Amino acid sequence: MMAPMPRLLTFAPMIDSETTRLLCRWYGIEHVEDDHLFGWVSLLTLLHGGYGRVPLLYGGGLKLSGPRPVVDRFDPLAMPERRLLLPGSERASVEADWAAYNGSLAVDVAVFSYFHLLPEREQMIAIFAQPVPPRERKLTPRVYPLLRWLFTTLLQLKRQRADAAERRIRTVFAAVARRLGDGRFFLLGDRLTLGDIAFAGATAPLLQPAGYGARMPPIDDMPAAMRDFIRDLRSTRTNSYVESVYSSVATLD
Repeated sequence: MMAPMPRLLTFAPMIDSETTRLLCRWYGIEHVEDDHLFGWVSLLTLLHGGYGRVPLLYGGGLKLSGPRPVVDRFDPLAMPERRLLLPGSERASVEADWAAYNGSLAVDVAVFSYFHLLPEREQMIAIFAQPVPPRERKLTPRVYPLLRWLFTTLLQLKRQRADAAERRIRTVFAAVARRLGDGRFFLLGDRLTLGDIAFAGATAPLLQPAGYGARMPPIDDMPAAMRDFIRDLRSTRTNSYVESVYSSVATLD
């Protein structure tokens, strides 16, 4: 009897969900994605052997909460040329990129995005409802005030905090552009690493590269401050680099 295909429990727009999608594609992990509303999906992870962290990849002998356990499980099994964690002295650089981009940058992107988008009630109801099961889709308009309160509280959404996040995102984009200025294809040269996956996953809600696995409002329909900021980011060398990361992962499909 064949083992059941693993399932990936996600809140679709979450950065860790997108990062895990990229990792699954890179490592060739076949799975079925189950998207649910924020909050409820955390409870579902508990029912399937996780501990509340989203996403959860489970089934077929797997029980992996969040993107990093996926790396730790599958990177040693990959062919050497396909491993995202480089050996030797370069390993420290990979880990530093992972910590910076899956950590503080991801938080800044979430703070900036939700601060500007949550007031757009009808747009965000459509975003949250589109990928979830019919019952949750029907409930989304009713629970939207709760979802907005949760994000506002957890991310401490205030104008000052969102403005600071915007400035830091610009700074990080400029720093990455400088790293790429010598003609290298990826952060550490010609080979994709975990740092590249982390940066692409963290910035995808803003840049919306081809292959992005979640739904966001079209950039032209976003609030003016967010729309103008994203247009600035998309005009940079760093945007082209993110598109290259997505293209490199997509070649495995």
